[in-house]
Amino acid sequence: MARRSASRSARGSKPKRAVRKAGAAAKKAGAAPRAAKASRAAASPPAREPAAAAEREPSSLAALARKLVEATLDETKFSIPDLYSADAVSVEGNGNSVRGHAGLAQKLAMWNQMQEGTKWRARSIALGRNLIVIEWDADVTLRGGRVVQLSEVAVHEIEKGKIVSERFYYDPAALAPPAG
Repeated sequence: MARRSASRSARGSKPKRAVRKAGAAAKKAGAAPRAAKASRAAASPPAREPAAAAEREPSSLAALARKLVEATLDETKFSIPDLYSADAVSVEGNGNSVRGHAGLAQKLAMWNQMQEGTKWRARSIALGRNLIVIEWDADVTLRGGRVVQLSEVAVHEIEKGKIVSERFYYDPAALAPPAG
């Protein structure tokens, strides 16, 4: 509660009056309009660093999200070292997890052995402070020719421009051999 009232007083009319007074004083002194603008800028509170960092972060997250989508759609663009930190953790929908570049490469090799081709579609992409969430739809052609529809949500945690952990949410039964 104290924080709220303190922020209200910081936004109150006193700073605005100070800006107006500074601008009026500059006009009386015969200062050019540019000087009046400078005095108003000087009277305004400085931008907070977290806000400035938050403004920069979404653009880098958006760029990484685009890169991740492009790499998923075109396997020739998929580079584990470019996308993942050296000790990244990846958890599948069935609970299996791998760690590091070697584990990710092994997981990718297993995926490629299991399927003949996949048509991915990114249905939606959401960005958080350090998260990329992608909702995927896919037609997966499994070995033997059976095609299954797969809906998946991928949650990627990002640090220093790379994925440090990810978790995939989907129904593993969609990829299981047919019963019978």
